[in-house]
Amino acid sequence: MTPVVSRVSLDLGKDTAKIVTPADAAAVQSRVTRLLAKPLTADAAVQIALLNNRGLQAEYNALGVSEAEYVEASLPPSPTVSVERVTYRGELDIERRLIADLLQLITLPRRAKIAETEFRAAQYKTIQATFRTAVKARRAFYQAVAARETAAFLETARASASASAELTKKLGETGATTKLNQARSGALYAEVATELAEARLDAIKEREALTRELGLWGRDLDYKLPSRLPGFPPEDAG
Repeated sequence: MTPVVSRVSLDLGKDTAKIVTPADAAAVQSRVTRLLAKPLTADAAVQIALLNNRGLQAEYNALGVSEAEYVEASLPPSPTVSVERVTYRGELDIERRLIADLLQLITLPRRAKIAETEFRAAQYKTIQATFRTAVKARRAFYQAVAARETAAFLETARASASASAELTKKLGETGATTKLNQARSGALYAEVATELAEARLDAIKEREALTRELGLWGRDLDYKLPSRLPGFPPEDAG
C-alpha cells in the first residue's frame, strides 16, 4: 500500500488507507464524522471516498492478496520430513520427491520475477482505481449540488408562477384580462410545477449516487450539501 498512499498524497494532497482491523475502521469513521460535521465540500467528498468507498477497499484487499502471492513465490520451498514404509518402489518414490524439490529451486528466480511483475501491475491498477474513485466522487458532488440548486430555483419559479396565475385569474374575474391570458398563465404554472417535480427526483437520485461514492450509511446519511455550487475562481490579473 505504500506506493499507493504516497502517490495519492503527492498528486491529490489526500489520504487513503486500507481498513484491516477494527481500529482502522474506527479511525476512518472518526475522520469521516469530522468531515461531515459541516456542509460537504468537493475536497471533503474526495477525502471521504478515498477512505470509505467500499469498491476501493475491495481493490486494496486484492492488492494485499497479490502481495502475499508475490512473497510466497519469492520464498524457497519449505523442507519436509516424512517417514514411510519402504517398499520395492521406495527408491522411485524418493527420487520423484527430490526432483520436484530441485525443480522448485531451479525455477524460483523465474517464478519470483513473474510474481513481482504481476504485483507491480496490481499496484498500478490500484493507483488507477484510487484516482478514478477521486474523480467520480468529485463529479458526484458537483452533480448533487447542481441538482439541488436547480430544484431550489424551480421552487422559486413555481411560487412566482403560482402568484402570477392567481393574479391573472382575479383580473379575469374583473374583466381586466382575457381568457387566453388566464390559460397561458395556468399552463406556465403547470409546466413549472412538472419541471420542479422532475428536478426533485433528479436531486434525490444524484444525492444517492454521491452517497454510494462516499460509502456512507446509517447516521452519516444525514449529511449537509451546500445550497449552491461554488463560484468560479477569479481570473489571474497577471
